[in-house]
Amino acid sequence: MASVTSYDVAARAGVSQSAVSRTFSKNGKVAAATKARVLKAAEELGYQPNLLARSLITGKTGMVAAIVSQTSGRYYPEVVQMLATALESAGKKMLLFYTDGRIDRVEEVLTEIGRYQVDGIIATTQFAPDRREMIRALGRPLMLVNRVDPKHEFPAVICEQTEAASGLANSLVEAGRKRVLLLSGPKDNFVARHRLMGALDGLGSAYLDTVKGDFTYDCGVAAAHQITSMKADAVMCINDSMATGVIDGLDRLGVQVPQDIWVTGFDGSFAGSLGRYDLTTYVQPIESMVNEAVRQLCLIIDEPDTTVPGQTFQGQVRVGRSAPL
Repeated sequence: MASVTSYDVAARAGVSQSAVSRTFSKNGKVAAATKARVLKAAEELGYQPNLLARSLITGKTGMVAAIVSQTSGRYYPEVVQMLATALESAGKKMLLFYTDGRIDRVEEVLTEIGRYQVDGIIATTQFAPDRREMIRALGRPLMLVNRVDPKHEFPAVICEQTEAASGLANSLVEAGRKRVLLLSGPKDNFVARHRLMGALDGLGSAYLDTVKGDFTYDCGVAAAHQITSMKADAVMCINDSMATGVIDGLDRLGVQVPQDIWVTGFDGSFAGSLGRYDLTTYVQPIESMVNEAVRQLCLIIDEPDTTVPGQTFQGQVRVGRSAPL
């Protein structure tokens, strides 16, 4: 049986085919009575709009490319799910692209995106300055999430990182911690740099040393040996994935948290809230951030001349068993 077309619906409703197209276009203008006839005819015929045909009419596919860095560790699936949900609610479909944390990998991803007809790009990963021309050449609006464009050419929705890390570090000092070790993230990562700067500022004389990390759970497990050898009384991890790894690594060495050493994270991941870890961490309002980023990106997609402001969110410390502040 042949598929029902927009021409069939138009004939049943007694309207033009363009009226049918406008009815099923997000910003299409059609009289209320005409829209009612079209929808009634479509329901009677079992009509489903053809997305390809609609894209030829509107110039839009309804698809958004999402670039996510897998260095988010255990937080990665949560961010992806939030992006997919927010885009679906906005009537968009997500094309997922991920990097492995290398800035040079972003060039490969941008080349891949160029092969698809997407309406916009939303990214939670860092771009090297020399990728700016590649982004412009794609001719699609870009929205950054928890990353900032130094030249402010591309809008960003972020959570305040530096002051947040400083406040958490200072809370450790006020709670009596005197030898605090930092487990850092990749040096070319925006959030890792700013969280580290804030932590150093907040710790003052309680700062012991920094152990280089890579945001992964396995890195946290491996760091446990070094942490115990340095006789720290607290370790401040730059993200939750490493913090959960540290707790498991210390447990294997017979070191108890928080009796022997305190551990804090940063993100507010679901894994960190589990009873085994019960992390003290800085919780980012990531769902609100993603929703706002998608909202602003859709504004640009619908009205290309629109300038959006981006937004800075504030999170809050969640006190758990791992560091009883």
